[in-house]
Amino acid sequence: MQKNIGVLDRNVRIILGSVMLLAGLVFQGWWWLTGLVPLITGIVGFCPLYPLMGFNTAGGYGSTGGYLDPSVKPAKQEKRMPV
Repeated sequence: MQKNIGVLDRNVRIILGSVMLLAGLVFQGWWWLTGLVPLITGIVGFCPLYPLMGFNTAGGYGSTGGYLDPSVKPAKQEKRMPV
């Protein structure tokens, strides 16, 4: 399973999931259950909906604006000797 969640996205998911989990425990509501989804996806680093929508916020080769297309890789630059 390739990670498709970037650092900022992960941090937001972990914080939001933790707050929802805590709110559910404090107020005895169902928010703890919905807080598990962003918390788990943030910890694991993979969102199953991202491939279906074509998103990928993890950086790497070919990333442009948070989207990673694995079929596009930058060409190697040749080292030239100074003249």
